Amino acid sequence: MSGLPDPFYRPDSRAALLSGADGEPVLLTGPPGSGKTTLLRALAHDLEAQGWLAISLDLMGAASSPERFVETALSAVPAEGFSKHLAEATRIRRLAESGKERAGEAVRALFAFWASLEEAGGRPVALVLDEATEIRSLAYFAGLRDVDGMFVRALASRPRGTVLATSYPTLARKLWPTLPTLDLLPLTANELRPILERLGLDLSSEALARATFGWPRHLRVLLARSPASWNLTRAWTEEMAEGGRLELGCRHTYESLLLRSRGYGMAKAALAATAAEEGQNLKALVTRLKRSPGAIRDYLGWLLDVDALKMVGKRYFYVDGLLRWWVRLYARGTPPAAQELEHAAREVLEEGRGIAAPAPPPAQPVRTDNLMEID
Repeated sequence: MSGLPDPFYRPDSRAALLSGADGEPVLLTGPPGSGKTTLLRALAHDLEAQGWLAISLDLMGAASSPERFVETALSAVPAEGFSKHLAEATRIRRLAESGKERAGEAVRALFAFWASLEEAGGRPVALVLDEATEIRSLAYFAGLRDVDGMFVRALASRPRGTVLATSYPTLARKLWPTLPTLDLLPLTANELRPILERLGLDLSSEALARATFGWPRHLRVLLARSPASWNLTRAWTEEMAEGGRLELGCRHTYESLLLRSRGYGMAKAALAATAAEEGQNLKALVTRLKRSPGAIRDYLGWLLDVDALKMVGKRYFYVDGLLRWWVRLYARGTPPAAQELEHAAREVLEEGRGIAAPAPPPAQPVRTDNLMEID
């Protein structure tokens, strides 16, 4: 796909975001690899083409300390058209450079600055903020315990041009329950068919959807292979082998989600039990894991909180079906043999088992307790 525009930008969602930019802040949600960053970049391009000035910022990298956050956010403001804001930006930067005692004040001043940016040089200003829930990283610094509240109140005061994204919609619903959202779902075979036609690839969209569970990150891996290697079973097997691009991507996601979850060791056990058989209820998982119902409920709840799992009708499923296969193959202490990988590929591609296709779950109740039960 070298040299070609990204085929997975989801034109309907892109149009919806562009239309929504004229109103209140909107939050784009989806698991890692669902195409959020691609969409945000396309949106910034679209807004610039329509006469906006777009300020783009990835909070995953920026929100590490108050000082770094302020400096990075101000550096993202383009020089063009912002001359009348220069004095305020300079004041905020000096606050951030004054030491940790004034770092919280600098962050609050930055939020007020963002709230005031309606236009620059006669052009409307858009804020395009990726991984917005990472703002919570600053809550452990002095004066910033309510940083997520300050953040969203400042953005809500902007009349237009604010688009956010997050890989953790459950956390976002807890922090900002009234914020309108646009959820990215897996691409279907029908959606993939015209994409494959545009790319000139004679592949089964149904098989490709099964192989990747419809998520753009996995699709890019398989479609980046040379046409000469395009046997889908072989491609899936090779890319899911140890060190393959699908395998490494799933490993990264697994580790990231576990680090965000609580009950680390038993969280791994709960993920493994759900990978072995999706659709189990709490009672079945209690039997498998041999812990008390209260403990297992907590572990599963923490995995729901980081969107590793989803619950449909009191039964548990993976958000990313390919991650489920990685857990089955690798989260056990020994790597899979070549025959196991080939069997897994056939099960996914030919028989279609292991593909959870329940209806999207409703919003989960927010967990407000801070209790950890270890049994």
